[in-house]
Amino acid sequence: MRKIVFLFVFSLSFVGASAQSTKFDYIFQEALRQKLANKYDAAIDLFDYCRQLDPHSGAVLYELSELYRYVKNDSLAIRSLEQACKLYPSNYWYKDKLVSLYLENRRNDEALKTVEEMARLFPEKGEVLMMLLELYEKKNDYAKMVEVLDKIEVKEGKSEQLSMEKFRLFVQMNDEKRAFEEMQALADEYPNDQRYQVVIGDLYLDAGKKEEALKQFKQVEAQDPENVTLLLSLVNYYHQEGDNARYQEYLTKLLTNKEVDDATRFRMLGVLVQENLSNKADSTQLMELFDKVLEQPQEQAAILELKARYMVTKQMPAEDVKPTLHKILDIDPENDMARQQLLRYAVEENNTPDVISVCQPAVDYHTDNPVFYYYLGVAYFQQQEKQKCLDMFRGGLDRVENADDEMIKLQIRVNSYALMGDIYHQLGQDEKAFLAYDSCLVYKQNDAMVLNNYAYYLSLKQKDLKRAEEMSRLSNELEPDNATYLDTYAWVLFQQKRYEEAKQYMDKVVELMERDGEEMSDDVLDHIKQINKKVKKK
Repeated sequence: MRKIVFLFVFSLSFVGASAQSTKFDYIFQEALRQKLANKYDAAIDLFDYCRQLDPHSGAVLYELSELYRYVKNDSLAIRSLEQACKLYPSNYWYKDKLVSLYLENRRNDEALKTVEEMARLFPEKGEVLMMLLELYEKKNDYAKMVEVLDKIEVKEGKSEQLSMEKFRLFVQMNDEKRAFEEMQALADEYPNDQRYQVVIGDLYLDAGKKEEALKQFKQVEAQDPENVTLLLSLVNYYHQEGDNARYQEYLTKLLTNKEVDDATRFRMLGVLVQENLSNKADSTQLMELFDKVLEQPQEQAAILELKARYMVTKQMPAEDVKPTLHKILDIDPENDMARQQLLRYAVEENNTPDVISVCQPAVDYHTDNPVFYYYLGVAYFQQQEKQKCLDMFRGGLDRVENADDEMIKLQIRVNSYALMGDIYHQLGQDEKAFLAYDSCLVYKQNDAMVLNNYAYYLSLKQKDLKRAEEMSRLSNELEPDNATYLDTYAWVLFQQKRYEEAKQYMDKVVELMERDGEEMSDDVLDHIKQINKKVKKK
């Protein structure tokens, strides 16, 4: 009877446990479905119920951690994984995920502690050591990094990469002895690689052992005189020694070495230029160095441009700079710096043919820089090429917003519209001229020349004379002793039949021109004649 009762109770217990397990599995699967459907709140509730059914389920705690991350509750995500790791301390993936969560939340100390534990538990996993190395580096704990590298070296064997990394760390730790030993070991293991021999020389130099350093460098030079690393070290050595002749010699060898790429040359020359300008030093040696470097074929214009900028900054004569600028354009015809500098020289020299030869290719390349259109328009204006001039000014105005300087934008707008107004008048298209002048005055209301010309051309058309009078008066207020502006004002008054007033201003014109020895134009003489005639009749 006791045996039967025991079997009955055992059977009930088994059935209960089985039912409990089935319930757990069902809810767990339903929670996964809710998670896949992105219904995170429902999934959390279901997994939490699973946790109540089985508080020791690592899978449930892991899933809860994932879901808490999705809903931006990192503190609960971390807590869930911490519980899983506590229950299953040998589970690599739980700890790995916990480290990621710690790092995401900048809890680096806790991440480091966990990884250190992982390194003890899973010594066979190289990725754990790499994580440990990275975390020690964040703390600048170089000694611990060396310990980790030693473990990696035991596990994977000695390698050049590991030795170089240990050497770097010894240098950071100012441990000259171990740094030297590590580099000497590399030099012994790779006797044909002169880089390590050069670094040993650098270590001697850093330690103030200059004789040993030079001896080391000279040994390498005897075997490999074109070694770039060696040349760089010798440049540094002679610079420290203050031996300028040797410094220049090895600097030239380095910068003309075929193994040195153009980008490195450019960076080094850039440093030399900055030092030269900062020290306000003589340019002779640096210019000689530029010339020797540039004796080699140049596929890019960067070094030529650096030389040109240096020469301009040092205010060298334009005729000395121009050849370098032209070489830049030979390599890179769309180089804005070189073309703008050549344009600046041409404008300063008032050399119209040079302005055209500089600007025309830029326009042909459809440059977006409005400056080239503007100055080409001015050059054509000086050559009386009216239609070409108008085309260039329109091109510049279409692109004026591309200028990066507000003053340049203003200058292009004001001067282009002003000259366009003059050209349209010369072409007999006064309505277009008046529109151009109006556009000019939008940007510069007090442009005396535009006000004068606009007023005079209105007076010739006997149109809008009141406005013409206002503009002419303002131009004379801006430049009170300008005989041309006074002549315009007199003529505007004449067109309004205010002859006496017109004569008063015309007399001032005659007085100013005689005082300044100016020859009267046919227009001025005609104005005097007509005004005097009307005054006499009256």
